[in-house]
Amino acid sequence: MMGWLWGDRGGLSASDMTQRDAGDDRWFTGMSGARSEIDVTVTVKRARQIPVVRSALKCLADSVAGLEHGAFRKISATKVERIDDHPAAMLLQDPNEDRTGFEFVYQIVDDLAAHGDFLAERIFDNMGQTVGLRRLDPSPERMTVEELPDGSVRFAVRDRWGRERKLLRDEVWHIPLPPLLDGIRGTSPILEDGREAVAVGIALQRYANILFTNDATPPYALSTDSHFRDEESRKNMLDAIRKWATGRNRHTPSLLEYGLKPHRMGLTAEEAQFLETRKELWIDLARIWRVPPHKVGLLDKATFSNIEHQSLEFVTDTLRPILELIERSVTKHLIGVPGVYFEFNVETLLRGDLEARYKAYALGRQWGWLSVNDVLALEKRNSIGPAGDRYVEPLNMVPVGTGTSERERDSQESINRSISFLRASAGGSRGRPRLELVKDAA
Repeated sequence: MMGWLWGDRGGLSASDMTQRDAGDDRWFTGMSGARSEIDVTVTVKRARQIPVVRSALKCLADSVAGLEHGAFRKISATKVERIDDHPAAMLLQDPNEDRTGFEFVYQIVDDLAAHGDFLAERIFDNMGQTVGLRRLDPSPERMTVEELPDGSVRFAVRDRWGRERKLLRDEVWHIPLPPLLDGIRGTSPILEDGREAVAVGIALQRYANILFTNDATPPYALSTDSHFRDEESRKNMLDAIRKWATGRNRHTPSLLEYGLKPHRMGLTAEEAQFLETRKELWIDLARIWRVPPHKVGLLDKATFSNIEHQSLEFVTDTLRPILELIERSVTKHLIGVPGVYFEFNVETLLRGDLEARYKAYALGRQWGWLSVNDVLALEKRNSIGPAGDRYVEPLNMVPVGTGTSERERDSQESINRSISFLRASAGGSRGRPRLELVKDAA
């Protein structure tokens, strides 16, 4: 049994193949698109040409690709050790000789957000260890999957010249975006879930292009009670009208003869509420990826307070699921060792402004759970040495349950030690305390 990984995302029937219309753009956009209800072919490549879609994809990929990441070993319930030289962490930092870690992680997020699948070929050494990763194009022209009778999966990869080779499941690192359509492939936000919204965006963009190509003037039809003598006279009249209505002659006065009357056949941009429709559609497109409007340049209803909260929600509600998906896939398929896991560091995205951050550090330092070196590490600065590892606590802090008598006894003991010190410093100096010793004691 053989199944196509993306085969159901927009096929053509036999009648479609026999009744081709050269004016239909689907014959120029490839056969891998998904046909929408408004008869618009949706492809990932075409969807990227919508500014909001491109901004949303770039926002997600940029936000994740710039994060620090690494492998960690869980030592106990409260202690974790970072493994800087772990092979899986080094793979994502330097996947192959052509790509940097930033480019590779960027491509992971972009493929998941656009195609719903990320695939990479594993590069093995002589010992069978994965020493490199090379991204595979998940588009249907370049990648299909074969499901064999025994339940195993085999990937068919085609290069740009059409040459095909087979890869087994253990030779490919595959991350599908849930929910899975057939137990193997992920769900594409563009070709599946957001197909109709993207189709409307394509149609609206196409309408705008045609509208402004024709000088933002809707088409007109001409009617007359007269009859032309022959087809050539009719053609000459239409050619004459086109000459003064287009090019440099547009907007120049003209005279309609033979009782010709113009009739407008379309709606103006104002009547169709063109601008309002575009804004609402942009918000719908951003909603497909749960990207806040201000992240894609929609600032009509933005204020300082709601942008701050939306930025935090963007990390917790939008990026966190994507990060979890990648982290668990790396942990399962690239690490595979109990107690060792992969994780992104999102603290840089959650950091507030300078004043708020320093106030938080001051509270942590005051109450004894942050040291100077801890604060410097959070600020990505060098430590000040062993002296910065000391933790302090307020002098009036006592263990819970300590009674009044115990506190009074501790206070009296402190007073007695101070008196003894002063007496010792005053002896031998004619009753005068040695100020330098008192200063040191303080």
